[in-house]
Amino acid sequence: MKLYPPIRRMAVFVVLMVASLFSLIAFRFVSLPFLIAAWVLFFKYGLTTIRPSFIALTIWLALTFSPIDILPIPKAGRPRLVRLVMGLPTRETAKRAQRGEVILGGCIVSGFEPKYYLVW
Repeated sequence: MKLYPPIRRMAVFVVLMVASLFSLIAFRFVSLPFLIAAWVLFFKYGLTTIRPSFIALTIWLALTFSPIDILPIPKAGRPRLVRLVMGLPTRETAKRAQRGEVILGGCIVSGFEPKYYLVW
């Protein structure tokens, strides 16, 4: 069954809206540029083709569920992966966070948190 172009555009628009709402729940800095690119490509090429927007949206989806995100706050030192620890920290975990070995994520867990952050 082949969808007509207006129906296809409307379906991609709805998928982009749902993706934008989902990004508020599972926000990742690493995937945000691809969601923005999907919207820009949809408005730029949406009347002729939806393929560029669909490709950007597919990359956004893969990066949203990846276990690694980028921490936009610079830390001292070279770029490295640091584990994210959720929940109430113990004394040992608090000391490790002060040394920069882990990042404390807080007590509210949504289930979409990354496992690691890339810090620099």
